[in-house]
Amino acid sequence: MTTYDRDEVESAFRHYFLTGPVGEDWVAWSRLFTEDATYTDHFYGVFRGPKEIELFLEGTMSFASHVYSPLVWYNIDGAQVVYQVVNRADHPDPAQPPIDFPSLQIIQYAGDGKWASEEDWWIMAEMKLFNERYVAACKEAGVPAPGEGPLPHTRKDWGSWVDWARLPDGAEPSPSWLGRDVPRLTSLRGFTFGTRHPTARA
Repeated sequence: MTTYDRDEVESAFRHYFLTGPVGEDWVAWSRLFTEDATYTDHFYGVFRGPKEIELFLEGTMSFASHVYSPLVWYNIDGAQVVYQVVNRADHPDPAQPPIDFPSLQIIQYAGDGKWASEEDWWIMAEMKLFNERYVAACKEAGVPAPGEGPLPHTRKDWGSWVDWARLPDGAEPSPSWLGRDVPRLTSLRGFTFGTRHPTARA
């Protein structure tokens, strides 16, 4: 088994996180995976190689443009990085705290700044509660809820957990799907690539 210097893995992880969850350049982020990489979401399924990973991330993230992913913690153990984010939406009422739910990720470093795999773990009941709370907040604030109109693209609160894992002060988010005709993945029926998890339902 190949071993890597911890500083190399740390540097590669910071680049990975700043490119994807912070910078939202999902095209460049997908290119940080090896050609034979596997990306496993334990609800949506398994995606193989940079192209399928790009289609998955751009399709889901463009559909949920109000959601961003502050980093809570991460742990490096050899070539493996385990980290937790909160999937967060800014409350439509600026006086209220953000709405979020957690997810856990496990990634395997492959050397040369690239990654061999990622596994995403999140709980469906927590995601549903997050959606319910956000829809209710939108209705109370009198703004469009998901499915009713354009969603906000604000990233106001990156938390106080990891100081480097955030947009610079004053920077505007600029996701790679913005201004492009990216097919949005609104349900499992929209997936024409990857391998579905056997328990997933459309």
